Amino acid sequence: MLKIENISKRLGKEQILKDVSFEVSPGEVFGFLGPNGAGKTTTIRIITGLLEQDAGKVTVNGFDVVEERSKALTQIGAIVENPAFYPYLTGKQNLVHAKNLIPGLGQVDYDALARLVGLEGKLSKKVGEYSLGMKQRLGIARALLHNPRVLILDEPTNGLDPSGIAELREYLRQMAREQDIAILISSHMLSEMEQISDRYAIIDQGVIKSVESVRNETGAKIALRVNAEAMTEVLDALRVANYPSEVLENKIIITAPESECPAIARLVVPIADLHELTVKRLTLEEQFLQVTKKEGDSHAFAHTK
Repeated sequence: MLKIENISKRLGKEQILKDVSFEVSPGEVFGFLGPNGAGKTTTIRIITGLLEQDAGKVTVNGFDVVEERSKALTQIGAIVENPAFYPYLTGKQNLVHAKNLIPGLGQVDYDALARLVGLEGKLSKKVGEYSLGMKQRLGIARALLHNPRVLILDEPTNGLDPSGIAELREYLRQMAREQDIAILISSHMLSEMEQISDRYAIIDQGVIKSVESVRNETGAKIALRVNAEAMTEVLDALRVANYPSEVLENKIIITAPESECPAIARLVVPIADLHELTVKRLTLEEQFLQVTKKEGDSHAFAHTK
């Protein structure tokens, strides 16, 4: 649905994006993560046609954002941070105003739209009386007026309380699944992205460092406990087999997909007594830190909190 292929962008002398590639499929919630200044906003500006890339290609539902700009942009709905509305108008009046600004847009079923975003029975209230969570939902309704196939949300949980975040999370996952919409969420709130996203991309210094499934097995630590006298031989065997490993609290810790456990066990058993083999999957925050940690900098994540 949304396909970014090798896009690069330079602003002045600074290379902002370098060969950025990822895809977002229909029905998927895709997290776009990175520290401040990593290139998230520039990428979103390119996707939405506000900025043209120097190289590469962006297509939305098959339409090239540069070559078929108008067709591509009709496929996209977007909100950036806290959406702004006229507080003295009702929710419906705000939507009608937005609808009138979209050339050629036909009739809109506002009641159906309200049901879709969880504002049923509330569009008659003035927006000045809305909670922040309701304003976020109204912003999504506005982004969906023209029935886009791709929804882009930049920091949608900013300012929401925990209950508002939980409600928005469940609503977005349900909408992606039931409406078959591709949702791209740019955020620095890793714990939230871990709960809402199906997959994610981590960008740092303009480079995509990782594209993973939140629930896959690639981010894992495999812990082995073997007899002490065989420790060195096991470490040597793991090194030869290209399994990165270290010793921590008398255990050998290996960074490898969980699916490698049988192969690792077969490697170790002939040369040592295998007393324990356990797997700990890395949290999204741990994976983020792992791929964005800079040489001599142990605070790569500090800017994102």
